[in-house]
Order: sequence, then C-alpha cells, then structure tokens
Amino acid sequence: MKKYFFFLFLLYSTIAICQSKIYYLEGTLGKSTIFMTVQVYKSDNEANLNAVYFYKNSLKDIKLEGKLKDSNNFTFYFKPGDNITEKFYLKKSGDNFDGFWYDAKDKQLAVHLEPVNFDNYKSNLKIRFDDERLNLVKYKFLEFKKQKTTLYNNKEFVWYSEKHCDSDFFRLGSNFSEKNKTLINPILEKIHIENTLAQLNCASSFEYSQGKGIEGNSTINFLNNDLLGFQISMFWDCGGAHPDFGSSGYLIDLSNGKQYGIDDILAFDKSVTGDSENNFDAFSKYRNDYFAPKLLEIITSIEQFKKPDSDDDCDYTNAEYWRFAAWNFTEKGIEFTPSFYRAARNCEEPYLVPFEKLKKYKNPKFPYELK
Repeated sequence: MKKYFFFLFLLYSTIAICQSKIYYLEGTLGKSTIFMTVQVYKSDNEANLNAVYFYKNSLKDIKLEGKLKDSNNFTFYFKPGDNITEKFYLKKSGDNFDGFWYDAKDKQLAVHLEPVNFDNYKSNLKIRFDDERLNLVKYKFLEFKKQKTTLYNNKEFVWYSEKHCDSDFFRLGSNFSEKNKTLINPILEKIHIENTLAQLNCASSFEYSQGKGIEGNSTINFLNNDLLGFQISMFWDCGGAHPDFGSSGYLIDLSNGKQYGIDDILAFDKSVTGDSENNFDAFSKYRNDYFAPKLLEIITSIEQFKKPDSDDDCDYTNAEYWRFAAWNFTEKGIEFTPSFYRAARNCEEPYLVPFEKLKKYKNPKFPYELK
C-alpha cells in the first residue's frame, strides 16, 4: 500500500489549489442513512467541488462530481459513462444541507444533511489524511464474522471476513496461549480494520463499488515460539488510469507484540535506521549506500544476475531497484522483491536469501537467531 499513499501525496502536492472548506455530513436520503464528505476548493477565483458519500448499510464510497452554482447551491452527480445515473441538488442553510436526490429515471427523494457529531464515533483509529475522517464513522459499523479455521505448524488460525466487502484476515486460534491471543489478536484486528477501510474507500468514478476493488491475499510464512511472520499481497484498481499491486511483510514478536521491520532484522552498517518518517535523510542514505548494494551483492551470489542486453528487459543488477525492496520472512529465509518503476512492474518477483547468508548481517538489537 506504500505506492498508493505515495500517489496520494503527489496528487495533493501537485494540484495548485487552496482548500477553503471541507464538510463532513450525516443525514438521510429518503429513508436511508447516508454520510458525505464535501470538499470546496478555490483556484483562480473559481470554486472546485467534489464529494464522496456512502450508505450506512453499505459503507462503500460513491464518488461524485460537482458544480457550485453559488456559495450555497450545490449540484453533485454520478456519471459512470455518458449518462448521469444519480444527482443531488442541495442548498446550504447555516450548517445544514437540504434538497433532493434523483435517479436516472428522475425518481425523487428528499435529502437532509447536517454536520457529523464525531463525539458519537470516538475511537483509537488512526487516520492519515484529513479527508479520511469519515473512516471513524465506518469503523463503528464494521462487522467481522468467523469463516474458517486453518493450521500452520500445528497451530490454529481463525479467519474472519467483513460483512460489507471482500476483506478477510486471520486471528490466533484456540491452541495459542491466552497471553499470546490477548496481546497479538488486537494487532491483527487493527491490520484487518485498516485493510477493510481501504477496500471500502476504493471507489471509481466509472462504476459502483462492489467492495472488491482491492484483491488481497494473506499468507502465514513463519511461526515458532517467539515470532509470527506473514505477508499481505494486494492488487488494487480504484478507478485510476493505472491499477497497481504490491506486498508487505510482517514479523511480530509473540511475547510483546513488537512489529519488526527489515532494518530491525538486518543491519548492513551501523548507520542502519528504520525511521523513515522522522529521520528520512539518514534512512535514505543507509538504504542507498549500504542496504541496496549489499543486498544486491548477496542475491547476485545466489542468482548470478547479469546486466540485460536491452533496456526493455528486467535489470536486476541495478541497485536502485533494491533500495526499497519488499520482504517476506519465511521458514527458509527472507524473500526480497525489487521495486521497479510502474511500466516494469512485471519484473517484480521474489528472490529467497537463506538465513545462512544473512546471519552475519543480523541487527545486534534483533533478539533472535536467524535460523
């Protein structure tokens, strides 16, 4: 999902506009309860308008285009093709919005919206962007149901799905200790919640969401008395010009819930730091000067990479593609997948490095042996 959030950062930073107002609304469309985010921007003395709304019984985003007739009259419409399939005509009066909704056959339903009282939706949920505040509302209506039980290394894992969309994930099962379950299952639930909200927010201007815009696959790849390792791979198509995919590796300490990143596990230099948010310069320098070249050297010793004859072929000898390699902690070693530019995404495939070749690079602060 890192690529997805990087795309959002670029989107917000390159649109030369100044956000002037954002409204978070809740109310009714006919007899249905809905929630809506309305954003009004100003650019060159012109108002730019967009909106997203969802039904309480669905939670799936519907993206609307908008027009602002004047400061108080708003028009929104959903136009997946050449025809408008639904539209809102709303008038702002004070903090409230009132008006009507119409479908493609001009069926009319009354709409009343007022500011969301976020005191009714308090939680510990973390949001990344201001326009995600309605995730606090969605979170309250999520419903997880047990689907199946599987075994890995003779340990039970219970898989849950979410009622409103195609999102499933696991929890520790009955033959883990009560301490393990109490400590780890809230962490796993948090991951499931974040992935579910991403799925519900995956909306396109071209079609209604079926809650399947992100295809996820979670695999448990490592388990002993101390550590749980798994990988989440995702392919997402949320209406942009280019669908994308990526994977994330997780390694969780069963004794204390600590989540280890790859820089917590391996250190190719004493300057290693996994703190990309607060110390990006040092993080980037380490990845460029030590992590990427040493990782490439190790993998090349196994795979015998050669520079390709054509620029169109996958060049695994370029250290740049290993700087932010995805990783996956497995029973046999750590898999690394290079990160290529979008047009060469087909070059991304995992390469296994056995623990034996990584032992001397174990981060001294990592409390377990690589074996």
